[in-house]
Amino acid sequence: MGHPHLARPHGCGYTQHIMKQILKKYILATTVFMLFFVSVARAHPHVFIDASPVIVIDEQGVAGIRQHWVFDDMFTSAILSDIGVAPDDIGTTAGQTAIRDGAFSYLKNFDYFTAVHLDAEQLPIKEAMDFRASTTEDNRLVYDFYLPLNIPVEKQHTLRIAIYDKEYYSDILLKEDEISFEINGAISVSHTVSPAKDLAYWGGYNIPQGITLHLAPAGVGTGKTPSAAVAPRTAPAADEDASPTMRQTIMKQVTMLQKVIKQRMTGLGNDIRKNPLGSAFWMFLLLSFLYGGVHAIGPGHGKTVVCSYFLARPGSLWLGAVMGNTITFVHVGSAVLVVAVAYILLGQGMGGFHEANKYIQPASFGLLALVGVGLAVKIAMDLRKGGLLQGPACPVDSKDVIRSGNTKSVLLVSFITGVVPCPGAAVILAFAIGLNILGAGLAAMLALALGMGLTTTLFAWTAVSARGLTLKLSSRNRTFFNWFYAIISICSALSIALFGAAMFVGGF
Repeated sequence: MGHPHLARPHGCGYTQHIMKQILKKYILATTVFMLFFVSVARAHPHVFIDASPVIVIDEQGVAGIRQHWVFDDMFTSAILSDIGVAPDDIGTTAGQTAIRDGAFSYLKNFDYFTAVHLDAEQLPIKEAMDFRASTTEDNRLVYDFYLPLNIPVEKQHTLRIAIYDKEYYSDILLKEDEISFEINGAISVSHTVSPAKDLAYWGGYNIPQGITLHLAPAGVGTGKTPSAAVAPRTAPAADEDASPTMRQTIMKQVTMLQKVIKQRMTGLGNDIRKNPLGSAFWMFLLLSFLYGGVHAIGPGHGKTVVCSYFLARPGSLWLGAVMGNTITFVHVGSAVLVVAVAYILLGQGMGGFHEANKYIQPASFGLLALVGVGLAVKIAMDLRKGGLLQGPACPVDSKDVIRSGNTKSVLLVSFITGVVPCPGAAVILAFAIGLNILGAGLAAMLALALGMGLTTTLFAWTAVSARGLTLKLSSRNRTFFNWFYAIISICSALSIALFGAAMFVGGF
Protein backbone atom coordinates (compact mmCIF):
# COMPACT_ATOMS: atom_id res chain seq x y z
CA MET A 1 0.00 0.00 0.00
CA GLY A 2 1.10 3.54 -0.66
CA HIS A 3 1.27 6.41 1.74
CA PRO A 4 -2.25 7.26 3.00
CA HIS A 5 -1.92 10.91 2.02
CA LEU A 6 -1.22 9.85 -1.55
CA ALA A 7 -4.24 7.58 -1.80
CA ARG A 8 -6.62 8.72 -4.54
CA PRO A 9 -10.27 9.42 -3.55
CA HIS A 10 -12.96 8.04 -5.80
CA GLY A 11 -16.31 9.07 -7.35
CA CYS A 12 -18.19 12.33 -7.24
CA GLY A 13 -16.57 13.30 -3.94
CA TYR A 14 -13.19 13.39 -5.65
CA THR A 15 -14.67 15.39 -8.51
CA GLN A 16 -16.17 17.89 -6.05
CA HIS A 17 -12.78 18.26 -4.32
CA ILE A 18 -11.02 18.94 -7.62
CA MET A 19 -13.74 21.35 -8.76
CA LYS A 20 -13.44 23.37 -5.57
CA GLN A 21 -9.75 23.84 -6.29
CA ILE A 22 -10.51 24.84 -9.87
CA LEU A 23 -13.20 27.26 -8.66
CA LYS A 24 -10.78 29.02 -6.32
CA LYS A 25 -8.25 29.49 -9.11
CA TYR A 26 -10.98 30.57 -11.53
CA ILE A 27 -12.33 33.28 -9.20
CA LEU A 28 -8.82 34.54 -8.46
CA ALA A 29 -7.89 34.71 -12.15
CA THR A 30 -11.15 36.44 -13.06
CA THR A 31 -10.72 39.02 -10.30
CA VAL A 32 -7.15 39.84 -11.34
CA PHE A 33 -8.22 40.01 -14.99
CA MET A 34 -11.04 42.45 -14.27
CA LEU A 35 -9.08 44.67 -11.90
CA PHE A 36 -6.39 45.05 -14.54
CA PHE A 37 -8.66 45.71 -17.48
CA VAL A 38 -10.98 48.11 -15.63
CA SER A 39 -7.95 50.28 -14.94
CA VAL A 40 -6.80 50.40 -18.55
CA ALA A 41 -9.85 49.91 -20.75
CA ARG A 42 -9.91 53.53 -21.89
CA ALA A 43 -6.32 53.49 -22.89
CA HIS A 44 -4.87 53.27 -26.35
CA PRO A 45 -2.99 55.91 -28.36
CA HIS A 46 -4.44 57.82 -31.32
CA VAL A 47 -1.79 60.55 -31.58
CA PHE A 48 1.97 60.02 -31.68
CA ILE A 49 4.44 62.67 -30.51
CA ASP A 50 8.25 62.78 -30.57
CA ALA A 51 9.50 65.01 -27.74
CA SER A 52 12.96 66.64 -27.55
CA PRO A 53 13.24 68.86 -24.44
CA VAL A 54 15.87 71.51 -23.75
CA ILE A 55 16.49 72.28 -20.07
CA VAL A 56 17.37 75.94 -19.53
CA ILE A 57 19.67 76.81 -16.60
CA ASP A 58 20.55 80.40 -15.60
CA GLU A 59 22.39 82.09 -12.72
CA GLN A 60 19.58 81.34 -10.25
CA GLY A 61 18.92 77.70 -11.14
CA VAL A 62 16.59 75.85 -13.49
CA ALA A 63 14.76 78.53 -15.46
CA GLY A 64 12.48 76.26 -17.47
CA ILE A 65 12.03 73.71 -20.26
CA ARG A 66 11.92 74.39 -23.98
CA GLN A 67 9.63 71.77 -25.44
CA HIS A 68 9.94 70.58 -29.03
CA TRP A 69 7.17 68.23 -30.15
CA VAL A 70 6.79 66.61 -33.56
CA PHE A 71 3.39 65.05 -34.34
CA ASP A 72 2.57 62.10 -36.57
CA ASP A 73 1.55 62.67 -40.19
CA MET A 74 -2.11 61.72 -39.88
CA PHE A 75 -2.81 63.88 -36.85
CA THR A 76 -1.03 66.76 -38.59
CA SER A 77 -3.30 66.53 -41.60
CA ALA A 78 -6.44 66.03 -39.49
CA ILE A 79 -5.84 68.90 -37.04
CA LEU A 80 -4.81 71.41 -39.70
CA SER A 81 -7.91 70.59 -41.71
CA ASP A 82 -10.02 70.74 -38.57
CA ILE A 83 -8.96 74.29 -37.66
CA GLY A 84 -8.84 75.42 -41.27
CA VAL A 85 -5.12 76.16 -41.63
CA ALA A 86 -3.22 75.21 -44.77
CA PRO A 87 0.39 74.03 -44.27
CA ASP A 88 1.70 77.08 -46.16
CA ASP A 89 -0.20 79.41 -43.81
CA ILE A 90 1.14 78.05 -40.53
CA GLY A 91 3.84 80.71 -40.35
CA THR A 92 1.40 83.58 -40.71
CA THR A 93 0.00 85.48 -37.74
CA ALA A 94 -3.48 84.13 -38.47
CA GLY A 95 -2.14 80.59 -38.72
CA GLN A 96 -0.26 80.82 -35.42
CA THR A 97 -3.30 82.22 -33.66
CA ALA A 98 -5.61 79.54 -35.06
CA ILE A 99 -3.34 76.69 -33.94
CA ARG A 100 -2.62 78.19 -30.54
CA ASP A 101 -6.26 78.93 -29.73
CA GLY A 102 -7.78 75.96 -31.55
CA ALA A 103 -5.44 73.19 -30.45
CA PHE A 104 -2.52 74.11 -28.20
CA SER A 105 -4.17 76.15 -25.41
CA TYR A 106 -6.34 73.20 -24.41
CA LEU A 107 -3.22 71.32 -23.27
CA LYS A 108 -3.03 73.58 -20.21
CA ASN A 109 -5.74 71.35 -18.71
CA PHE A 110 -3.27 68.46 -18.87
CA ASP A 111 -0.16 70.35 -17.66
CA TYR A 112 1.18 70.16 -21.22
CA PHE A 113 1.77 66.43 -20.59
CA THR A 114 4.69 67.36 -18.32
CA ALA A 115 5.34 66.27 -14.73
CA VAL A 116 8.13 67.89 -12.70
CA HIS A 117 9.28 66.64 -9.29
CA LEU A 118 11.79 68.50 -7.11
CA ASP A 119 13.28 66.26 -4.42
CA ALA A 120 10.30 63.87 -4.90
CA GLU A 121 7.70 66.66 -4.52
CA GLN A 122 5.57 67.42 -7.58
CA LEU A 123 5.60 71.03 -8.74
CA PRO A 124 2.71 72.89 -10.38
CA ILE A 125 3.08 73.58 -14.09
CA LYS A 126 2.78 77.23 -15.08
CA GLU A 127 1.21 78.47 -18.29
CA ALA A 128 3.31 77.95 -21.40
CA MET A 129 5.07 80.83 -23.13
CA ASP A 130 6.61 81.56 -26.53
CA PHE A 131 4.43 79.13 -28.44
CA ARG A 132 5.34 78.64 -32.07
CA ALA A 133 3.94 76.14 -34.60
CA SER A 134 5.80 75.01 -37.69
CA THR A 135 6.26 71.94 -39.89
CA THR A 136 9.16 69.63 -40.60
CA GLU A 137 10.56 69.00 -44.07
CA ASP A 138 8.19 66.04 -44.37
CA ASN A 139 5.21 68.23 -43.34
CA ARG A 140 4.71 67.02 -39.77
CA LEU A 141 3.31 69.55 -37.31
CA VAL A 142 5.75 70.92 -34.72
CA TYR A 143 5.02 72.63 -31.40
CA ASP A 144 7.77 74.71 -29.79
CA PHE A 145 6.98 76.31 -26.43
CA TYR A 146 8.55 77.22 -23.12
CA LEU A 147 7.47 76.08 -19.65
CA PRO A 148 8.85 78.38 -16.91
CA LEU A 149 10.01 76.63 -13.73
CA ASN A 150 12.15 79.24 -11.91
CA ILE A 151 13.68 76.74 -9.48
CA PRO A 152 16.53 78.26 -7.44
CA VAL A 153 19.57 76.06 -6.84
CA GLU A 154 21.23 77.15 -3.60
CA LYS A 155 22.05 73.62 -2.48
CA GLN A 156 22.03 70.12 -3.94
CA HIS A 157 18.72 69.10 -5.50
CA THR A 158 17.30 66.25 -7.53
CA LEU A 159 14.90 67.33 -10.26
CA ARG A 160 12.97 64.87 -12.42
CA ILE A 161 11.11 65.73 -15.62
CA ALA A 162 8.73 63.31 -17.36
CA ILE A 163 6.74 64.00 -20.52
CA TYR A 164 3.78 61.66 -20.96
CA ASP A 165 0.00 61.51 -21.37
CA LYS A 166 -1.42 59.48 -18.50
CA GLU A 167 -4.72 59.15 -20.39
CA TYR A 168 -2.69 57.52 -23.19
CA TYR A 169 -4.69 59.25 -25.90
CA SER A 170 -1.26 60.39 -27.08
CA ASP A 171 1.85 58.23 -27.14
CA ILE A 172 4.85 60.46 -26.40
CA LEU A 173 8.30 59.18 -27.31
CA LEU A 174 11.14 60.90 -25.46
CA LYS A 175 14.03 61.32 -27.92
CA GLU A 176 16.78 60.60 -25.43
CA ASP A 177 19.62 61.42 -27.82
CA GLU A 178 18.11 64.86 -28.44
CA ILE A 179 17.85 65.96 -24.81
CA SER A 180 19.97 69.11 -24.47
CA PHE A 181 20.81 71.90 -22.04
CA GLU A 182 21.24 75.66 -22.20
CA ILE A 183 23.58 76.49 -19.31
CA ASN A 184 24.14 80.17 -18.62
CA GLY A 185 24.92 80.16 -14.93
CA ALA A 186 27.24 78.85 -12.25
CA ILE A 187 25.27 75.64 -11.73
CA SER A 188 26.75 72.14 -11.77
CA VAL A 189 24.50 69.56 -13.41
CA SER A 190 24.53 65.94 -14.45
CA HIS A 191 21.61 63.83 -15.58
CA THR A 192 20.37 60.31 -16.12
CA VAL A 193 17.43 58.94 -18.09
CA SER A 194 15.57 56.01 -16.56
CA PRO A 195 12.01 54.69 -16.09
CA ALA A 196 9.84 56.76 -13.71
CA LYS A 197 8.13 53.73 -12.18
CA ASP A 198 5.96 55.74 -9.81
CA LEU A 199 4.31 57.36 -12.86
CA ALA A 200 3.37 54.05 -14.47
CA TYR A 201 0.06 54.12 -16.32
CA TRP A 202 -2.10 51.98 -18.60
CA GLY A 203 -2.29 49.32 -15.89
CA GLY A 204 1.49 49.34 -15.49
CA TYR A 205 2.10 48.54 -19.15
CA ASN A 206 3.66 51.94 -19.80
CA ILE A 207 6.32 53.61 -17.68
CA PRO A 208 7.42 57.03 -18.90
CA GLN A 209 11.09 57.86 -19.11
CA GLY A 210 12.20 60.38 -16.51
CA ILE A 211 15.05 62.85 -16.96
CA THR A 212 16.67 63.09 -13.54
CA LEU A 213 18.90 66.14 -12.96
CA HIS A 214 21.44 66.27 -10.14
CA LEU A 215 21.88 69.97 -9.39
CA ALA A 216 24.18 71.97 -7.12
CA PRO A 217 25.89 75.35 -7.02
CA ALA A 218 29.10 75.31 -9.07
CA GLY A 219 31.79 73.01 -7.70
CA VAL A 220 29.50 71.31 -5.18
CA GLY A 221 28.53 67.67 -5.32
CA THR A 222 28.09 66.77 -8.99
CA GLY A 223 31.62 67.34 -10.15
CA LYS A 224 30.41 68.92 -13.40
CA THR A 225 31.43 72.35 -14.60
CA PRO A 226 28.82 74.77 -15.88
CA SER A 227 30.68 75.65 -19.04
CA ALA A 228 29.39 72.81 -21.21
CA ALA A 229 26.46 73.69 -23.47
CA VAL A 230 25.18 70.13 -23.31
CA ALA A 231 25.45 68.07 -20.15
CA PRO A 232 26.82 64.55 -20.72
CA ARG A 233 24.32 61.75 -20.41
CA THR A 234 25.20 59.19 -17.78
CA ALA A 235 23.99 55.65 -17.27
CA PRO A 236 21.19 54.87 -14.82
CA ALA A 237 22.21 53.96 -11.30
CA ALA A 238 23.29 50.38 -10.81
CA ASP A 239 20.34 49.53 -8.60
CA GLU A 240 17.81 50.89 -11.12
CA ASP A 241 16.02 48.09 -12.96
CA ALA A 242 15.57 49.70 -16.36
CA SER A 243 14.68 46.48 -18.15
CA PRO A 244 11.08 46.44 -19.43
CA THR A 245 8.86 43.47 -18.69
CA MET A 246 7.66 41.17 -21.44
CA ARG A 247 4.18 42.71 -21.51
CA GLN A 248 5.67 46.22 -21.70
CA THR A 249 7.86 45.14 -24.59
CA ILE A 250 4.91 43.58 -26.43
CA MET A 251 2.67 46.62 -25.96
CA LYS A 252 5.48 48.94 -27.03
CA GLN A 253 5.86 46.95 -30.23
CA VAL A 254 2.08 47.07 -30.78
CA THR A 255 2.15 50.85 -30.36
CA MET A 256 5.09 51.28 -32.73
CA LEU A 257 3.37 49.08 -35.32
CA GLN A 258 0.28 51.30 -35.14
CA LYS A 259 2.48 54.34 -35.66
CA VAL A 260 4.14 52.82 -38.74
CA ILE A 261 0.80 51.75 -40.24
CA LYS A 262 -0.71 55.22 -39.80
CA GLN A 263 2.37 56.76 -41.39
CA ARG A 264 1.96 54.50 -44.42
CA MET A 265 -1.75 55.35 -44.62
CA THR A 266 -1.02 59.06 -44.56
CA GLY A 267 1.41 58.72 -47.44
CA LEU A 268 -1.32 57.19 -49.61
CA GLY A 269 -3.75 60.10 -49.20
CA ASN A 270 -2.55 62.30 -52.06
CA ASP A 271 -2.33 59.31 -54.43
CA ILE A 272 -5.96 58.44 -53.66
CA ARG A 273 -7.00 62.01 -54.40
CA LYS A 274 -5.36 61.76 -57.84
CA ASN A 275 -6.68 58.25 -58.59
CA PRO A 276 -9.64 57.42 -56.31
CA LEU A 277 -9.80 53.70 -57.17
CA GLY A 278 -6.16 53.05 -57.93
CA SER A 279 -3.75 50.76 -56.11
CA ALA A 280 -3.26 53.32 -53.34
CA PHE A 281 -6.96 53.06 -52.45
CA TRP A 282 -6.82 49.29 -52.01
CA MET A 283 -3.61 49.49 -50.02
CA PHE A 284 -5.28 52.14 -47.84
CA LEU A 285 -8.11 49.69 -47.09
CA LEU A 286 -5.69 46.85 -46.33
CA LEU A 287 -3.71 49.04 -43.95
CA SER A 288 -6.97 50.19 -42.30
CA PHE A 289 -7.89 46.55 -41.70
CA LEU A 290 -4.45 45.79 -40.26
CA TYR A 291 -4.54 48.93 -38.13
CA GLY A 292 -7.93 47.92 -36.73
CA GLY A 293 -6.68 44.45 -35.82
CA VAL A 294 -3.53 45.74 -34.15
CA HIS A 295 -5.27 48.69 -32.48
CA ALA A 296 -7.79 46.37 -30.82
CA ILE A 297 -5.05 44.25 -29.24
CA GLY A 298 -4.57 46.91 -26.59
CA PRO A 299 -7.08 47.17 -23.72
CA GLY A 300 -10.42 48.68 -24.64
CA HIS A 301 -12.74 48.12 -27.62
CA GLY A 302 -15.11 45.93 -25.62
CA LYS A 303 -12.84 42.98 -24.89
CA THR A 304 -13.40 43.29 -21.14
CA VAL A 305 -17.18 43.19 -21.60
CA VAL A 306 -17.00 40.38 -24.18
CA CYS A 307 -14.92 38.16 -21.92
CA SER A 308 -17.03 38.90 -18.84
CA TYR A 309 -20.30 38.36 -20.69
CA PHE A 310 -19.40 34.93 -22.00
CA LEU A 311 -18.08 33.93 -18.61
CA ALA A 312 -21.40 35.05 -17.10
CA ARG A 313 -23.82 33.75 -19.74
CA PRO A 314 -24.09 30.76 -22.09
CA GLY A 315 -22.74 31.28 -25.58
CA SER A 316 -21.35 29.71 -28.71
CA LEU A 317 -18.58 30.55 -31.15
CA TRP A 318 -21.24 32.03 -33.43
CA LEU A 319 -22.53 34.34 -30.68
CA GLY A 320 -18.94 35.25 -29.86
CA ALA A 321 -18.42 36.37 -33.46
CA VAL A 322 -21.73 38.26 -33.42
CA MET A 323 -20.83 40.12 -30.24
CA GLY A 324 -17.23 40.84 -31.24
CA ASN A 325 -18.22 42.34 -34.57
CA THR A 326 -21.36 44.12 -33.36
CA ILE A 327 -19.40 45.99 -30.70
CA THR A 328 -16.71 47.16 -33.12
CA PHE A 329 -19.10 48.08 -35.94
CA VAL A 330 -21.24 50.13 -33.54
CA HIS A 331 -18.03 51.61 -32.05
CA VAL A 332 -16.78 52.74 -35.47
CA GLY A 333 -20.25 53.61 -36.78
CA SER A 334 -20.84 55.85 -33.79
CA ALA A 335 -17.60 57.69 -34.57
CA VAL A 336 -18.70 58.18 -38.18
CA LEU A 337 -22.07 59.55 -37.07
CA VAL A 338 -20.59 61.94 -34.50
CA VAL A 339 -17.92 63.18 -36.92
CA ALA A 340 -20.61 63.77 -39.56
CA VAL A 341 -22.70 65.81 -37.11
CA ALA A 342 -19.64 67.70 -35.83
CA TYR A 343 -18.38 68.60 -39.31
CA ILE A 344 -21.56 68.97 -41.34
CA LEU A 345 -24.22 70.23 -38.92
CA LEU A 346 -22.18 71.98 -36.22
CA GLY A 347 -19.11 72.98 -38.20
CA GLN A 348 -16.91 72.26 -35.15
CA GLY A 349 -14.72 69.44 -36.48
CA MET A 350 -12.89 67.27 -33.96
CA GLY A 351 -13.72 69.76 -31.21
CA GLY A 352 -17.39 68.85 -31.68
CA PHE A 353 -16.49 65.16 -31.66
CA HIS A 354 -14.78 65.39 -28.28
CA GLU A 355 -17.60 67.52 -26.88
CA ALA A 356 -20.23 64.94 -27.90
CA ASN A 357 -18.08 62.10 -26.59
CA LYS A 358 -18.09 63.69 -23.13
CA TYR A 359 -21.83 63.00 -22.91
CA ILE A 360 -22.11 59.73 -24.85
CA GLN A 361 -19.33 57.96 -22.95
CA PRO A 362 -20.70 58.25 -19.38
CA ALA A 363 -24.24 57.42 -20.58
CA SER A 364 -22.95 54.22 -22.20
CA PHE A 365 -20.95 53.17 -19.15
CA GLY A 366 -23.88 53.90 -16.84
CA LEU A 367 -26.19 51.69 -18.91
CA LEU A 368 -23.52 48.98 -18.99
CA ALA A 369 -23.34 48.99 -15.20
CA LEU A 370 -27.12 48.55 -15.04
CA VAL A 371 -26.97 45.66 -17.52
CA GLY A 372 -24.35 43.93 -15.37
CA VAL A 373 -26.48 44.33 -12.26
CA GLY A 374 -29.50 43.02 -14.17
CA LEU A 375 -27.62 39.91 -15.30
CA ALA A 376 -26.44 39.23 -11.75
CA VAL A 377 -29.98 39.62 -10.35
CA LYS A 378 -31.42 37.23 -12.95
CA ILE A 379 -28.80 34.60 -12.15
CA ALA A 380 -29.42 35.00 -8.41
CA MET A 381 -33.18 34.56 -8.97
CA ASP A 382 -32.58 31.39 -10.99
CA LEU A 383 -30.43 30.04 -8.18
CA ARG A 384 -33.06 30.88 -5.58
CA LYS A 385 -35.66 28.89 -7.53
CA GLY A 386 -33.64 25.74 -6.99
CA GLY A 387 -30.57 26.05 -9.13
CA LEU A 388 -29.91 26.43 -12.79
CA LEU A 389 -30.39 22.68 -13.10
CA GLN A 390 -32.50 20.47 -10.81
CA GLY A 391 -31.95 16.97 -9.52
CA PRO A 392 -29.09 15.10 -7.85
CA ALA A 393 -28.09 13.00 -10.83
CA CYS A 394 -24.50 12.91 -11.98
CA PRO A 395 -23.19 13.68 -14.60
CA VAL A 396 -24.67 16.71 -16.44
CA ASP A 397 -24.66 17.40 -20.19
CA SER A 398 -22.90 20.78 -20.11
CA LYS A 399 -23.20 21.21 -23.90
CA ASP A 400 -26.90 22.01 -23.59
CA VAL A 401 -26.08 24.81 -21.17
CA ILE A 402 -23.28 26.19 -23.35
CA ARG A 403 -25.52 26.32 -26.44
CA SER A 404 -28.40 28.11 -24.74
CA GLY A 405 -27.24 31.66 -25.44
CA ASN A 406 -29.60 34.58 -25.91
CA THR A 407 -29.01 36.53 -29.14
CA LYS A 408 -31.12 39.51 -28.05
CA SER A 409 -29.11 39.88 -24.85
CA VAL A 410 -25.86 39.70 -26.84
CA LEU A 411 -27.00 42.42 -29.23
CA LEU A 412 -28.21 44.67 -26.40
CA VAL A 413 -24.94 44.48 -24.48
CA SER A 414 -22.97 44.88 -27.72
CA PHE A 415 -24.82 48.06 -28.67
CA ILE A 416 -24.44 49.64 -25.22
CA THR A 417 -20.74 48.79 -25.14
CA GLY A 418 -19.95 49.93 -28.66
CA VAL A 419 -21.96 53.16 -28.75
CA VAL A 420 -18.96 55.13 -27.40
CA PRO A 421 -17.34 56.64 -30.54
CA CYS A 422 -13.87 55.38 -31.48
CA PRO A 423 -11.38 58.30 -31.51
CA GLY A 424 -9.01 56.32 -33.74
CA ALA A 425 -11.70 56.00 -36.40
CA ALA A 426 -12.54 59.70 -35.99
CA VAL A 427 -8.92 60.73 -36.63
CA ILE A 428 -8.73 58.64 -39.82
CA LEU A 429 -12.06 59.99 -41.06
CA ALA A 430 -11.04 63.57 -40.25
CA PHE A 431 -7.84 62.97 -42.21
CA ALA A 432 -9.87 61.76 -45.22
CA ILE A 433 -12.22 64.74 -44.99
CA GLY A 434 -9.25 67.11 -44.93
CA LEU A 435 -7.87 65.59 -48.15
CA ASN A 436 -11.31 65.52 -49.77
CA ILE A 437 -11.28 61.72 -50.09
CA LEU A 438 -14.42 61.07 -48.08
CA GLY A 439 -15.30 57.91 -50.04
CA ALA A 440 -11.96 56.34 -49.19
CA GLY A 441 -12.41 57.41 -45.58
CA LEU A 442 -15.80 55.72 -45.29
CA ALA A 443 -14.47 52.56 -46.93
CA ALA A 444 -11.59 52.64 -44.47
CA MET A 445 -14.12 52.72 -41.63
CA LEU A 446 -15.56 49.41 -42.85
CA ALA A 447 -12.10 47.84 -43.12
CA LEU A 448 -11.13 49.22 -39.71
CA ALA A 449 -14.25 47.75 -38.09
CA LEU A 450 -13.59 44.35 -39.69
CA GLY A 451 -10.02 44.31 -38.34
CA MET A 452 -11.10 45.33 -34.86
CA GLY A 453 -13.97 42.83 -35.00
CA LEU A 454 -11.60 39.99 -35.82
CA THR A 455 -9.42 40.69 -32.79
CA THR A 456 -12.38 41.16 -30.45
CA THR A 457 -13.98 37.96 -31.76
CA LEU A 458 -10.84 35.99 -30.92
CA PHE A 459 -11.11 37.21 -27.33
CA ALA A 460 -14.80 36.23 -27.28
CA TRP A 461 -14.00 32.75 -28.55
CA THR A 462 -11.37 32.36 -25.84
CA ALA A 463 -13.95 33.23 -23.16
CA VAL A 464 -16.58 30.90 -24.67
CA SER A 465 -14.08 28.04 -24.82
CA ALA A 466 -12.81 28.67 -21.28
CA ARG A 467 -16.35 28.65 -19.91
CA GLY A 468 -17.22 25.50 -21.83
CA LEU A 469 -14.15 23.70 -20.55
CA THR A 470 -14.78 24.60 -16.90
CA LEU A 471 -18.43 23.57 -17.13
CA LYS A 472 -17.46 20.29 -18.75
CA LEU A 473 -14.99 19.56 -15.95
CA SER A 474 -17.59 20.32 -13.28
CA SER A 475 -20.50 18.47 -14.90
CA ARG A 476 -19.79 15.10 -13.24
CA ASN A 477 -21.48 16.34 -10.05
CA ARG A 478 -24.85 18.03 -10.64
CA THR A 479 -25.05 19.75 -7.24
CA PHE A 480 -21.58 21.15 -7.54
CA PHE A 481 -22.29 22.09 -11.16
CA ASN A 482 -25.23 24.24 -10.03
CA TRP A 483 -23.13 26.14 -7.55
CA PHE A 484 -20.11 26.42 -9.82
CA TYR A 485 -22.25 27.64 -12.71
CA ALA A 486 -24.01 30.18 -10.48
CA ILE A 487 -20.85 31.54 -8.87
CA ILE A 488 -18.88 32.10 -12.07
CA SER A 489 -21.96 33.59 -13.73
CA ILE A 490 -22.68 36.02 -10.89
CA CYS A 491 -19.00 37.00 -10.55
CA SER A 492 -18.69 37.70 -14.26
CA ALA A 493 -21.99 39.62 -14.36
CA LEU A 494 -20.86 41.75 -11.43
CA SER A 495 -17.58 42.28 -13.26
CA ILE A 496 -19.53 43.91 -16.09
CA ALA A 497 -21.33 46.09 -13.54
CA LEU A 498 -18.02 46.97 -11.87
CA PHE A 499 -16.45 47.80 -15.20
CA GLY A 500 -19.32 50.08 -16.21
CA ALA A 501 -19.44 51.81 -12.82
CA ALA A 502 -15.68 52.33 -12.68
CA MET A 503 -15.58 53.79 -16.18
CA PHE A 504 -18.62 55.97 -15.42
CA VAL A 505 -17.02 57.40 -12.28
CA GLY A 506 -13.64 57.73 -14.00
CA GLY A 507 -15.17 59.96 -16.67
CA PHE A 508 -15.69 62.82 -14.21
